[in-house]
Amino acid sequence: MRRRKISRQLLFLNGLPIDDKLATLPPEDLLKIGVIPGIAGLYSWDTPAFDAVIISHAHLDHYRLLKFVHPDIPVYMSAGTERLIRVTVLFKIYADNPPACRTFKMYEPFGIGDFIIKPYLMDHSAFDAAAFEIAAEGKTIIYTGDFRGHGRKAVCLDRFISGATRNADLLLTEGTMFGRKDEVILTEKALGNAAFDMISQSTGITLFQTSSQNIDRLVSFYKAAQKARKIFVVDVYTANVLYELRQLGNNRLPYPSAEYKDIKVCYPYLMTQKIFNEIGDEYARRFSAFHMSKENLTRHQSEIVMCVRPSMYFDLEKCSLQGGTYIYSMWQGYRESEYQKRFEDKLTKLHFETKFLHTSGHVAIEDIKRVMTGLNPQKIIPIHTMYPDDFLAFSDKVEIVAVVHNMLLMLYNEINGAVR
Repeated sequence: MRRRKISRQLLFLNGLPIDDKLATLPPEDLLKIGVIPGIAGLYSWDTPAFDAVIISHAHLDHYRLLKFVHPDIPVYMSAGTERLIRVTVLFKIYADNPPACRTFKMYEPFGIGDFIIKPYLMDHSAFDAAAFEIAAEGKTIIYTGDFRGHGRKAVCLDRFISGATRNADLLLTEGTMFGRKDEVILTEKALGNAAFDMISQSTGITLFQTSSQNIDRLVSFYKAAQKARKIFVVDVYTANVLYELRQLGNNRLPYPSAEYKDIKVCYPYLMTQKIFNEIGDEYARRFSAFHMSKENLTRHQSEIVMCVRPSMYFDLEKCSLQGGTYIYSMWQGYRESEYQKRFEDKLTKLHFETKFLHTSGHVAIEDIKRVMTGLNPQKIIPIHTMYPDDFLAFSDKVEIVAVVHNMLLMLYNEINGAVR
C-alpha cells in the first residue's frame, strides 16, 4: 500500500497531518474540509471582528494557521515564542512570513479590550510556553496550553496551581497523554542521568536526535556530555536557536561562545549553503571561532556528543565514523516516516548501536488530575486530545465539546457577550 506523504506545510485534519497536495489547496477548500475552522471575522478574507489572537507557544500545531489571520488583528505571544518563530522562518523551516506581534511578560497581566489576561510560564518542550487566565465581566477562564510537570521547569506547574484563580468558570486543559497511556514518563533530570550512562558506555562517538527547539532536551544532553567530559557539538541551525534565545537576557542557556568552550558547531553542507546563499552569512560566521571541522570530528570522535538529524547523514558519512551510539530522543511516532527509517538503517550499517531515550513534553495524567483538583473550576473542557471521554472518569464537571467552533461559542456564552 502506498504510504501517505506527510505535509511539509504541517496542516492538520482530525488530529493528523494532511499531505502536501491537500495543504496547498486554496483557503476556501481548506475551510470546506475542516482543516481551517470556520470562525467568521478571524481571517484575512473577512472583515475583522476580533481584538486579538494569543499564542501559547512555538509549536507549529499552535501557530501554523496564523498565516490566514487578518493582518489587522494583533497577535500576542511571549518574547521566547516570538524569537523561536522568527528563527524558524529565517531558516526557512516554516516558509510563511512571521506575523507582526506584541509580546507579554509572564505573570504580568495585560489588557485586550475588556479582557484582562494573565500569562503563566509553563513547563513544556517548547521554550517560554504559557498558560492564560482570562477575566472579563466577573467571569474567569483558564487555559493551560500544552504543559507538563516533569521537565526542567517543573516548579512552574506548582506555581500555576497555587497562583491561578480557584473556582474559575471554565478550565480548558490539554490531555495528549490520554492517548499514550503506555508511554514511560521520566523526569528530565532522570533522562539526563540515563543519557550520561549511555554516553559514558559508548566506545565511539555519541549521536543523539532531538528537536533543535526542545531546549530542555538539548540542555539535558549538554549537561550529560559535560559530566562525561566530552565535547558537545551542535549544527549551525541549533547553534543559532540557542544564541537567539540567550540574547533575550532572562536565562542562562548554554550556547557556543567563549563562556561555554566545550560547545562546538558543525556546518552541514546543505544548511551552510542555504545560510550563505539565502539567509545571511552572519548567521554562520558568528560561530566560526567554535567550528568543529570534519577532520577534527573524525580525529576526536570518541570524545564527542553530537546532535544530528537525518539531513546530516552525508556529512556524517564523510567523517569516516567508526561506529558508536545513536540515541533517538523524540516521540516514537515520528520514526514511522521512510526518511527517518532510511537514516537509522544507514547508521546501523555504519555499526551504530541504536538506543531510545525520551520523555514527553506533555503532562502526565496524574498531573492533569492535580490541576483539576487544585483549581477546582466550575466546568472543565478537555482540548488537545484524541480521547476527551477519558476525562469523564475524573470529574463530574467535565463537558465534552466535539469541534473547535462549538468550543468558541461556549466561551462567548461564558463571558456573556461576543468576543470582539
